[in-house]
Order: sequence, then structure tokens, then C-alpha cells
Amino acid sequence: MKSTVRRFSYVISMVLISLFVITLPLLAAEIIILHTNDVHSRLESHLPQGASEEIGGRVRLATVVEQVRNEFGAHKVLLLDAGDSIHGTNIDNLFGGLPSIEIMGVMGYDAFTLGNHEFNYGHAILSERIGDASFPTVAANVTKEDGSLFTGNSAIILQTNGVRVGIIGLVAEETPIVTHPKNVEGLVFHDPLIIAKNVVKSLRPRVDLLIVLSHLGYDKDVQLAEVFSEIDVIVGGHSHTKLDHAKRINGVLIVQSHEYANSLGFLRLEMEDKEIVNYESKLIPVTADVPKNREVQAIVDRWNDRLQQRLGEVIGDTSTSWDGERASVRTGETNLGNLVADIIKNATGADIAFTNGGGIRASMHPGDIRISDIYNVLPFDNTLTVVELLGMDIIDALEHGVRLYPEENGGFLQVSGITFEVVPSGHVGGRIINVKFKGRPIAAGNYYTVATNDFLAAGGDGYEMMKNGRLVADTGIMLRDLVVDYFSEHCIKEPEAGRIIVVQ
Repeated sequence: MKSTVRRFSYVISMVLISLFVITLPLLAAEIIILHTNDVHSRLESHLPQGASEEIGGRVRLATVVEQVRNEFGAHKVLLLDAGDSIHGTNIDNLFGGLPSIEIMGVMGYDAFTLGNHEFNYGHAILSERIGDASFPTVAANVTKEDGSLFTGNSAIILQTNGVRVGIIGLVAEETPIVTHPKNVEGLVFHDPLIIAKNVVKSLRPRVDLLIVLSHLGYDKDVQLAEVFSEIDVIVGGHSHTKLDHAKRINGVLIVQSHEYANSLGFLRLEMEDKEIVNYESKLIPVTADVPKNREVQAIVDRWNDRLQQRLGEVIGDTSTSWDGERASVRTGETNLGNLVADIIKNATGADIAFTNGGGIRASMHPGDIRISDIYNVLPFDNTLTVVELLGMDIIDALEHGVRLYPEENGGFLQVSGITFEVVPSGHVGGRIINVKFKGRPIAAGNYYTVATNDFLAAGGDGYEMMKNGRLVADTGIMLRDLVVDYFSEHCIKEPEAGRIIVVQ
């Protein structure tokens, strides 16, 4: 009898212990979320316009990350990136983003979602980079045509300081129209809000903390927060928004750290029983006072050595002299100006293409053509943009381009897809006649797509009328890389001339 009572008492005590364990709230846990977005391949620090000291770059960012881990304990820290990070400068662009992927691995990133510019390499190369990464890439709303996930992960679950952390990735739905269509062939970009509904519902019961890595832009992140209060934190990107402190919308914390690794996003959470009971957020500036991380610098140096070798590679040959002389491209049509404009137009399928003569800085001579030759011709970091303009704005742009004629003018336009005549004796604003598109007079009230560079599209060189247009695509693809690819893939022939006729 005593034995039976003893066994019964043991069972009761074990049940009570089990109930106690089940109902006991989680002990308070501290989680540190470090976050970056829109780094755009800034591995090295850079000097902003008008600044006296360089800032940013992963080479210094890595030092700040290490300092935070040392202060709080690496087991408490998550390092996340919200995309547009492995494309944007020569060191990445000529190696398919591999240098950034290597450095992010060394820095110990825990998760990454894709930005629209990651697709500029084409999805085959991007798939290779995802495979090369030592950290997971999450993207819930990008699938192949058969419905399978492009990255293999819609979300992941990590254990951080005893807290189960779910991380969902969402990519900008407009990606197919802001990169070249061939880069996303066979991929489907789904509405992120619709996809989030299913993934959040599935993941939320399984985790203590739910994070969305979003490359949707701040406005879309606000919508996401308004719809899904089950999300705890949205780490954003795409809009290059500088949020000095987290915004709390519908109970959801939204953070974003601007661009170029100019600062490191810092979010400290105090967790208790799946609830954020307290938080602190800020941006930590990455200034010239921050020492460069030696390991990262060594990797950058190695890739820079390879970059110099790559620039010397022969990508084609020519028997033609290509005129990029300052006096030529700033006063009239040249064969090199026509070629660059044609490449821009062909890459986008736009009706018309413009490029400013001042953006062409060298000629090319018969013989082998190296990557460095193209970079000498197009030394600026201009990227490919497409806008939709009225015919009257196009005519105004042409007028603006010849307003100083016959003086040299960096804003003189090299064109593709249209022809026109210049009457030098005419008054400024009335020098352009007979503007033709496909052999017919351009219609002032009709809309036309115009491919150009981001400098002109933003009103550079005084082209204010370009800002009247509707943005069709801001691809982020550098013009010089576009021309390099064209020379690599085509036998180059001199384009048809007679696009700009000066009437004496």
C-alpha cells in the first residue's frame, strides 16, 4: 500500500512539474539585430560629394559589427541584409557579385534577401552566388514557372540566445520591369502581401520572434505592418530610407539603414514569452574614425588585383576608328556616339535613346578592344534608365542639346531611333526642325519611351524636361558594363549615320 501511495505521489509530482514547466513564461532574453541594406557593392569606403572624409563600406562596417558582438556577446547577435548589396561597383560587377558574397560570409551574416539589382547578373549567375554563400538567402515571393522557390528558402528559423527566430524574405514585385527582361526569364514575382499572408500564418506558431527581411521599400513595409500585426520586426531596403530610429506601426517595428554601409542598423530587443517588452534602435555611423577590418581589407585587395587583370582582357577587335574626341561628341554626331546610343536603345527595346556627349571621354582605335578601353570611353558610374516622354518634351530636349551650338557642350545629345536637323542661325529654342521617328514626324502629343542614363533622367546638364516623364525602369545596370557585354557578344559594325544634320 505504501508503495502504491509512493508511486501515486510521484506521478502527481511529475504532472505538477510538467505543468509548471509548460506554463512558466520564458525568461527575459536579449536579442541584437544588426542590419544593412542597399550597400550596392561598397566594399571600400567612399567620399560623398562635398565631404572632406570618406565614410561607409563593408571594410569599416565589419569592425563595427565585431565591436557590437564583443560588447553584447555573439550568441545574442543576428546580422541581416535586406538586398541590393552585391551589385553596383566594378569590383562586384565584373565578377558577378562574388567579392561581396565572400566578404559577407567572413562577416558572419545570418540571412540575406534579394534586391532587384541582384538580378542584373541574370538568374543563372545569381543562383551560383546563392550557392556560393555561407549564409541562407530567403525569398518567399520569387518562384520558377513550375512553382518551386528560386532561392530554395521562403523563410528560415534560427536559434539566437534561446529564442526561436523566424526570418521571411520578400523581394520587390516590380523587379522584372527594372532589370533587363532576359535576367528574369522563367521566374515569377508574386504579390508580396499575398505571399506573406500564407508564410506568416505558417511560421508564426513555430517561432518566438518573427522578422521580415523586405526589399519592398518603406511605403510597402508600412502596408505590410498595417496588415500583419503578427510580424515583430521588418528590416527594410529598396527605398534607401534613413530611419534613425525604428518606426512602430500596428505594433510592428520597421527599421532601415539608408545605403552604402554608411551606417549599421542596430535594434536591441528584450523578449519575454514571445513578446517584445522593450527595445532600443539607432544607426551607428561608419566614419573615417572606424578602423578598417584587416581580414576584409585583405580580401578587397585580392579582388582589386584580379580586377586590374580583368580590365586588361581583350573582348573584341575593330578595324574602325571610333570618334570620342571632346570636340566631336560635344558638337555633333559621331560613330561612337551612335554606337553607344544604339546599344542603350537595343538593350531596353525603347523607342528612342539619348546619351550626353560629355559622358563619352575617349576614342577607340583599330585593333584589339579591352575592357579598360570601354571604361576609358565611359568612366562615369552612369546607369541605364527608361522614361516615357511626350513628343514635345523630346523636342525640348533636342533644343536644349543644341542651345550652345557651335560651342562645345557636354549636354549635346547623341541619339538613336530618331533623326533631326539643326538650324544654327535660328534663335535658341527654335533651332530644331524635321524631328522624325521611324521616318515620320514626331507627334508632340504622343508618348514615346526614351532610354538614357540616370544622370540625364534626373535632369542633369539642365535637362529639366526629362523629369516630366514617367519612370519606366531604373535598372541599375552600368552603361559601361552594357557596352562591354555588347562588344563581347557581337561583331561590331559602324552604325548608320545621318541622324543629326546641320542645315547651313
